[in-house]
Amino acid sequence: MPGEISFTFPGTGRYVGVRRDLNVPDDFWGKLRSEWGQKGIRPSAAIQIPIETFIGRKAWLAGSCKEFGVQVLVDPGVRSLLEQSRHDQVSLDDARSHPIVIDAAETMERIAGTRFVRQLKDFQVRDLGKLLSLAHGANFSVPGAGKTSVELAIFEAERASNRVSQLLVIGPLSSFDAWVQDSRVCLSPTPLIYKYGGGSIPAFAEVVLVNYQRLANSFDELANWVTQNPTLIVLDEAHRMKRGWDGEWGRACLELAFLAKRRDVLTGTPAPQSPRDLIALIDFLWPGRALRVLPHEALTAQPSPQEVSLVTPAIAPLFVRTTKHELDLPAIEMQVVPVPMGKLHAEIYASLKADFSKLVKSQRERTELASWGEITMYLLEAATNPALLPAGSSSDDPIEFRHPPLSIPDGSSLRELIAQFASYETPEKFVQIALMVRQLTEQGRKVLIWSNFVRNLITLERMFRVYEPALIHGGIPSELTSPLNLNTRENELIRFREDDNCKVLLANPAALGEGVSLHQMCHDAIYLERSFNAGQYLQSVDRIHRLGLEKGQRTTVTFLISTDTIDEAVSSRISIKARRLGVMLDDPGIETMSLPDEEDVGQPIDTGDDGDIAALFAHLRGEVNVGE
Repeated sequence: MPGEISFTFPGTGRYVGVRRDLNVPDDFWGKLRSEWGQKGIRPSAAIQIPIETFIGRKAWLAGSCKEFGVQVLVDPGVRSLLEQSRHDQVSLDDARSHPIVIDAAETMERIAGTRFVRQLKDFQVRDLGKLLSLAHGANFSVPGAGKTSVELAIFEAERASNRVSQLLVIGPLSSFDAWVQDSRVCLSPTPLIYKYGGGSIPAFAEVVLVNYQRLANSFDELANWVTQNPTLIVLDEAHRMKRGWDGEWGRACLELAFLAKRRDVLTGTPAPQSPRDLIALIDFLWPGRALRVLPHEALTAQPSPQEVSLVTPAIAPLFVRTTKHELDLPAIEMQVVPVPMGKLHAEIYASLKADFSKLVKSQRERTELASWGEITMYLLEAATNPALLPAGSSSDDPIEFRHPPLSIPDGSSLRELIAQFASYETPEKFVQIALMVRQLTEQGRKVLIWSNFVRNLITLERMFRVYEPALIHGGIPSELTSPLNLNTRENELIRFREDDNCKVLLANPAALGEGVSLHQMCHDAIYLERSFNAGQYLQSVDRIHRLGLEKGQRTTVTFLISTDTIDEAVSSRISIKARRLGVMLDDPGIETMSLPDEEDVGQPIDTGDDGDIAALFAHLRGEVNVGE
C-alpha cells in the first residue's frame, strides 16, 4: 500500500502543515525534512513549513514522490496557495514579456459607476491604467503626486470586478491622515475606515489602516481578517520594510503577502540605499521571485553605475512613476534671511566652535566620526538658541526669555552665562520669526514653522499663544496610542486645518511625515534651523507644495540663517544636495534614486557623506567650503 503525505493550511497563519502516514518511507521523510526543515511537535511524523519555504522550494517534491511511491493529499487551503502561486508566475511572465496597454478611455471605464468621484490628472490616469493591467503593481511616483488617490481608484476598479472586497493599508502612522482625507474626497459614499490599534477588527470595517510595528505584533489577528474576504493589501512608504526577511516588519509583510488577492506598494524612494533595497518590495508583490527579476549584477554591495542602470529595464513593466516635473506645480518662492547673533550669543558660539575645532587637526581624528553627529547637534543648537545647551533640546520646559534682559554680572564664567542665557539675551532668530509670523497672520495667512528641536517648538508655542498654535513632535501621541487623550497629532492637524483661530503649526520633520497634506490652507513655511539631511528637508517642503495647488498660488519658504555659524555650511550643502535630488525626482526610471532614507531623519549629519564632513570641518577651521 503506497504511503501518503497530507498538506494542510487553515487559510491563515504562517505555516503549512505536513503529516505522513505509517507507510511513508523514512528515507523520503528524511529528505522532506532536509529540504523543508525540522519544525513541529512530532517531527518524526508531522512538521510545519513556512509558507515561503513551501512555495519557493517545492520543485523536488514530484520527482521524490514518484521515486518512493508516495501519494500527496492537499486540502483546499494549500490548493489555493498553489493556484495563486501559479497564477502569479503566469501574470509576472506576461507582464514582462507581453505588457498590456490600457488606454485612458478603458481606464476611466473601469472606475465608471463606482464610488470613485475625484477628477484624476492625465498622468494619474496613465499610472492607473498600467497598474490595472498588472495583477500586482508598484507606484514609485514622487512625494505629492497623489499615489493614495490612484490606489483608491485601483481599489474601486478591483472591487467593481469582484476581485477584492476590502482594503488593508500598512504604513507609518503619519500616512494615515492621507488615507482618511483622500478617502473622503475620492470616494462617495466614503467607506468605513478603521485604524487598527490591536485586538479584533469590527465587522463594519471595509478599510483597515495599520502601522508596520503593529502588523508585526498582531499578525494573526490581521491575517485572519485578510482571509475572511478577498483583500487588497497596500504597503505605503514601502521602503520601511526594505530589510525583508531579515527584519521584523519586512518578514510580517512578506508572510502576509501570500494571503492577499492583490498586492501593491507605494513609495517615492524605492531604493533608499541601493538596488538591493528593491528585493523586499518585489518579493512582496511577486513572492519569491525578486532574484529572478532583478539583475544580479546590480545586487552586489557596491554596484557600478552601469550595473545599476540595468535595474530599470528589468522592472519597468512592473511599476509606474510620475516625476516632479510632471506635477507642473507653481514655483516656490524661497528666501534666505541672514540673522546676526547677539553679542553674548556670538561669544558662546565662538567658544564652542573653538573647542570643537581642536578635534579636526589630524587626519587620524578626521576618520573617527562616531561623535560628529552629536557635535553637529551641539553646534546647531548653539547657532539658533544657546539656551538649549544646558538642559537639552528635548526638554518639555519652555524657555522664558527675559524682557527686559538682565545685565551680565562682571566676572561671570562662560558656563554660567550659558546656563542663564535666557536672562541676558533673546536669540535674534526668535525675534525675527516673531516679526514674520505677525506680518503673515495679519495678512490672513497660516504659517508652518519647522524646527528639529522639541524645546524650540515648545518655547515658540508659549511665545505664539495668541495665535493658538498647533504643535506636533515625537512626544505628541497618536490617537491610536492614546485614544482618550484630546491632545493628539490628529486633533492638532484638525485644529490647524479647520480652526480660523489656529494660525500657526509648529512641527519637526520626523513627526510630520509624507502622508500629511497642508497645501489647501497653508502656503508659508519658516525653518528656524535645518540639519544636513536633504531628504528630510524636501519631505517637509512637500507638506505645502504638492498636487492640488491652484495655478498661480504663491508658496513661500523662508530659511533663518545665523551668520558665521554652522547654519551657513548646512545651507550650502542642502543647496547642493537639493539640486542632485531634483535630478533624481525628475528621473522617469530609478537608477538615480538612492534617495535619503526617511528612517534616518533623526541624524543631523551623514557621517558617511564626505561632502558633509568636509563642510563641517571647513566651518570649524574658519574656511569656506563650496565643493560638490
